[in-house]
Amino acid sequence: MKPLPLLLAFTVLAVSRIHANPASKPEAIEAAVVVVGATPAGIAAAVSAARSGANVVLLEEKSHVGGVVSAGLTNTDIYKKAAVGGLFGEFVKRVREHYVKTYGETSEQVKVCQGGHMFEAKVAEMVFRDMLAGETNIRLIEKRRVVAARVTGADGIERDAERGKRIDGAQLKEFGPSVKLVAVTTEDPAHPGTRAEIRAKAFVDATYEGDLAALAGVPYRVGRESRETFGEAHAGKIYIRFKDVNPLPGSTGEADNGIQGYCFRMHVTRDKTNATPIEKPLTYNRDDYRSMLADMTSGSVTKLSQLIHIFPMPNGKYELNNAHPGGASGVPSESFDLAEENWNWPDADPAERERIFKRYWAHSEGYLWMLQNDPEVPQTIREEARQFGFPKDEFTDNRNRPHHIYVRQGRRIWGEYNFSERDAALDNATGLPRRKPDGIAVAEFGFDSHGVHKYDPAHPGVREGYIFIEHQPLQLPYRILVPKRVDGLLVPVACSASHVGYQTIRMEPVFMALGEACGIAAKTALNSGVEVRSVAVPDVQREILKRGGVILYEAQPLRPDGL
Repeated sequence: MKPLPLLLAFTVLAVSRIHANPASKPEAIEAAVVVVGATPAGIAAAVSAARSGANVVLLEEKSHVGGVVSAGLTNTDIYKKAAVGGLFGEFVKRVREHYVKTYGETSEQVKVCQGGHMFEAKVAEMVFRDMLAGETNIRLIEKRRVVAARVTGADGIERDAERGKRIDGAQLKEFGPSVKLVAVTTEDPAHPGTRAEIRAKAFVDATYEGDLAALAGVPYRVGRESRETFGEAHAGKIYIRFKDVNPLPGSTGEADNGIQGYCFRMHVTRDKTNATPIEKPLTYNRDDYRSMLADMTSGSVTKLSQLIHIFPMPNGKYELNNAHPGGASGVPSESFDLAEENWNWPDADPAERERIFKRYWAHSEGYLWMLQNDPEVPQTIREEARQFGFPKDEFTDNRNRPHHIYVRQGRRIWGEYNFSERDAALDNATGLPRRKPDGIAVAEFGFDSHGVHKYDPAHPGVREGYIFIEHQPLQLPYRILVPKRVDGLLVPVACSASHVGYQTIRMEPVFMALGEACGIAAKTALNSGVEVRSVAVPDVQREILKRGGVILYEAQPLRPDGL
């Protein structure tokens, strides 16, 4: 029998020790840095901290690493590829090298992977695991959910953390007394009561939802701000054409509790030897698709590509995504996104998230089944849709279905800087966005929010809340990672931004850049004996640059009309 790889053996040993004697006192584990969430940002934080010399524990609730990227989001959202480097650049390079080594430099797989920016989900997870395995001072512990946190106050007394308050709207002048996060308690979801306490000098919350931050007492927000709250032209309730900047009638700009719709980024294949059928869900509801059926029966939609986005992937696979309403045609009215029904996800408990997850999956697979089988679907579309099945070699432990839903937006912490649409404003002297003295990453994708409400026939051709506002590359300041009130914690994913501001940050390459900055900052702060909020940011910036990261990317100034 071959010996287990070092990292895997370490993980198995760690988990087996944690499972022992569930009724006894929780096992105590110590590390320099604890990262919660093996998302791409969490992996980047763990690897960068480890390469800085820190002893790292990486906690993951599921049995997979890589978050939604390993669950199907494999069509990289990035326009200016030189705007993100560092560990994301290393990931992309490793992806390409895999296809070259496996299939040859001139293979179709290498061509389709587009330099490593388009890849199979299973390849993404393999590469992420290889990156973690390359660092001997990372301890990966899977199937562990953080359920509690411990903090110390100004009096030096350690206590259970009070849950962070949800504070929507304008920023408060005072968020309350400061505390320092010193420990977290984890639990195996499959074995309630089987707990471990993990202590560290610094923590990184890399979850999509900001779960650790909320447990530790960080104030946060979830919904949309009004147009007036931060002076954002596209905030609040809005109807607007895709890639247009002019709100349509009915756009009030008022605040609400809404977040943009989620979906699954599914992989499908036409290869019958590698395909498993798309099934009719037990909870199938044909009424969910009435607006899509109306698009087809009216003749507005005549091709499958008008209803869903289909991206070619290596090895004859395709990634599917929600389709937005086209600028001229205004179709499809709806697609994979299921707006409104996810609004409770960020604050929901695990049972409610599981209910929402199942509802979204039934909607997504039901949509594909409807396109393949419903007699009202034009025959040409049915025939094209019937070519697809789920690849047998993807998500093999989950019936070939993705294990993560695409959480486009969860909580957003209140941090030391609130990033907003106004950060895209141009400096009169340079014609470029203003630089940030503590810039540690770049956001170059547009302000891109999917629909917040379901399609309303009173507003044909648009979905409420769907915006795509292009801008020049923007510097992201270190301060968006630093939460109000809680020391010892950095938050690269559920970071500090308005609803609109977050829409340019929420891309996985950016999350990886922010995660890498967190790992470097955590170890830099520990070396200097200061809190992460007080770290010397120039030292962090120099280390990011040394590792091939990007902290400033300036393109040509925009035209005077701002387009």
